[in-house]
Amino acid sequence: MSPRPSLTATRRNEILAATSTTIADRGLCETRIADIADHIGASPALILYYFPSKAALLTEALVYQDQMFHEAVKGELDNATSAAAKLDILIEASCPKPTRGDGDLDGWVLWPAAWEMSRHDPTLAAARARLDESWRAQIESIVEEGISAGEFTDVDASDFSIQLAALLDGLAIEVMLRDPTVDAARMRKLAFDFVELALNTLFDRRDT
Repeated sequence: MSPRPSLTATRRNEILAATSTTIADRGLCETRIADIADHIGASPALILYYFPSKAALLTEALVYQDQMFHEAVKGELDNATSAAAKLDILIEASCPKPTRGDGDLDGWVLWPAAWEMSRHDPTLAAARARLDESWRAQIESIVEEGISAGEFTDVDASDFSIQLAALLDGLAIEVMLRDPTVDAARMRKLAFDFVELALNTLFDRRDT
């Protein structure tokens, strides 16, 4: 019996990107494997060959979107010369820009879907917990750096990381729901307002 052929990185990424876009367009409940397959011109059987369930596909898509986020900001973070600059980069990257289309929210839309499904799927729940912990640890490390450098007031960096992560999650939900009072620009403003007050610092806010 011949071994199962490997899935190329390019094809895998196409499937995971299509998963994000399809769930953003149709919602988790209305998304079928066939819809994702149609998006990339593949057969449902091919996708199910490598991803045996919708939960498995969502898990991999969530990890993929997280990797894309961190790859997108890595260069800027590596070149940042202060903790404040690093925190600025993370907040900017987390807030959709008003000039972008709904596609900018594809990665965000996966998270509410994952929160719901992870309540019943231990594998997805574990992946979600790892990604959240890694995200908070990154914020915490930057804040500790800023405190040591005298850029930020002395706060509990762990508590702050939980607060900022929760704030960004909550505001992103409002943006995704097209709340009339919370758009992408206001999300960005409120996030910076919170950080400046909590850390007793000021950011040179970029144009919206």
